[in-house]
Amino acid sequence: MTAAAVSLKAGSVALTTLSFSQRDLTAIEAELARKQQEAPALFCRLPCALDLEPLQPGDDLASLVELCQSYGVLPIAVRNAGPDWQPQLQALGLADLGRQPAKTSHHQTKARQVKIHRGNIRSGQQVFSDGDLIVLGMVSAGAEILAAGDIHVYGTLRGRALAGVKGEQNAVIGCQQFDAELVAIAGQYRLFDEAPKQAEGAVVVTLDAGNLNITHV
Repeated sequence: MTAAAVSLKAGSVALTTLSFSQRDLTAIEAELARKQQEAPALFCRLPCALDLEPLQPGDDLASLVELCQSYGVLPIAVRNAGPDWQPQLQALGLADLGRQPAKTSHHQTKARQVKIHRGNIRSGQQVFSDGDLIVLGMVSAGAEILAAGDIHVYGTLRGRALAGVKGEQNAVIGCQQFDAELVAIAGQYRLFDEAPKQAEGAVVVTLDAGNLNITHV
């Protein structure tokens, strides 16, 4: 028997939400440019949902979508859109996710693939995993590691570590010695111009209510 040409499978995909504090496109562009410069790896065809809460149905959503796309952010859906937004959503082909953000259950997390990198990661190198990433060595300053899931460094983290790059807010970053230039989880990031206070030992970085927490272990 010939298999069906099309099949539908239910699933749960974490999606980064892009929120706005104002409606001015010039201000939004300036902030997108700043964030892209600080964390370019995050702004590389990143699918996201736009939170329309502070915007008005009379605003030009098409221009906002085009602006986001120009900075590597790909809106595929919206949140908090009332009935007046529907004509623009249909014209742009954006899905409406309703007024409540999707919740991720800790008990329904599927097993992710694990990539193990043996050895140090030198300045200028970039290592990516579509699942979890384990580094058995040091991450030098100027190096960058990225993962759709968790990141674990069994050595010193001196470069940039970006976990949950596809929107997984439950991702964590752990290392034996913390001296990072930047850490990020699901698009929320923190830069360190100076050695952080946690540089003396092992830490775990988590995301809680939009805030990055760095704690000793």
